[in-house]
Amino acid sequence: MLQLSLFDPNPAPARPRTQGTADVIYADSSAILARPTGRLADLDFVINPYQGCTFACTYCYAAFFVAEEEQRERWGQWVRVKTNAIAKLRNSRQNLHGKTVLMSSATDPYQPIEARLELTRSLLPILAQRGARLAVLSRSPLVTRDIDLFETFEHLNITMSITTDSDEVRKLFEPQCASIDRRFEAISRLSREGFKTRINVSPLLPLNDAGAFAERILETGVSRVHINTFHEASGPFASGTRQPALKIAREMGWTEGRREQVLAELRGYLNQGGRQLAA
Repeated sequence: MLQLSLFDPNPAPARPRTQGTADVIYADSSAILARPTGRLADLDFVINPYQGCTFACTYCYAAFFVAEEEQRERWGQWVRVKTNAIAKLRNSRQNLHGKTVLMSSATDPYQPIEARLELTRSLLPILAQRGARLAVLSRSPLVTRDIDLFETFEHLNITMSITTDSDEVRKLFEPQCASIDRRFEAISRLSREGFKTRINVSPLLPLNDAGAFAERILETGVSRVHINTFHEASGPFASGTRQPALKIAREMGWTEGRREQVLAELRGYLNQGGRQLAA
């Protein structure tokens, strides 16, 4: 469980440390449970144990929600640990019984620092005891570490983000993420263990072979696949695909037309034979 000695119960103002090339900031948060809006409005709550994410995905929309311009520019090079997250959740008066809680909407709960701090892992027993319906969204094979705690939930689904079939493409758009093979292995294992699983292909990145990618997805045993393409922000305060990813896409000829064509092909493969797997 979480190494509580790393967290001062009466912390000083946010203090940065360095882990590899990323800054780690330890600071209290005003809240841990949030009411979702927009595309997530059908959920009851979201939990983000961290702010920021060192997976450094070039397209990540979550950077738009950071108030400080410097941190938006340095997205992927820092992470803020919510040091009071456990206490906030434990002391929350919200009724979570039967409520759907997403972990997470604006960070990855299983990003590299989680392997050491186990903050996400420490929140799971509290959610289970309070009867929450948990939805986990990650792109990290580390999610399989918590199978023992996932088994304590009556209702749970786990979604793995796998956006391409090419590690060369993955290295361009998702430089710090686990390989495609490791992610497929993780979600396949979770399916074999009996959990309800899904794959998130969002945003859809260039593929070597849409048909082969679809077959590999089908072999994992997931019950649903969500596919989407890049989303350009509609205004100065709206979230969308970040410019670094759009630049890489232009250089690769991954145009809007090509994206829509491949999206249709992939959905067709996944939904053929009467299946309705892909949305």
